[in-house]
Amino acid sequence: MNLNVEQQKAVEHGEPVTVTVAGTECVLVRKGVFLRLDPDYDTGPWTVEEMNLLAEEAEEIISGRESDEHFIPDPYANLISI
Repeated sequence: MNLNVEQQKAVEHGEPVTVTVAGTECVLVRKGVFLRLDPDYDTGPWTVEEMNLLAEEAEEIISGRESDEHFIPDPYANLISI
C-alpha cells in the first residue's frame, strides 16, 4: 500500500487515514492507536433504551432542568462576596 506524504504524516501523528482497498473504504491507524481502542465498544445500532436516555438528557439540557443524578452542588453557592 502506498500512502502520499500527507497520509504518512497523519499516521505518524496517530491520526486516522481513510483508504480504499479493493473498492472498500477502510480506516488506517497506527498499531498503538488501534490497541488502545476498547474491544467491547459497541458500534452497532442504538437500542431503544439508549435512545430514550439520550432524549431525556437532551430534554433536560434544552429545558434548563437538572436531574438529581447529574447534579453537582456548587461549593461556592452560599459564599458572600465583600
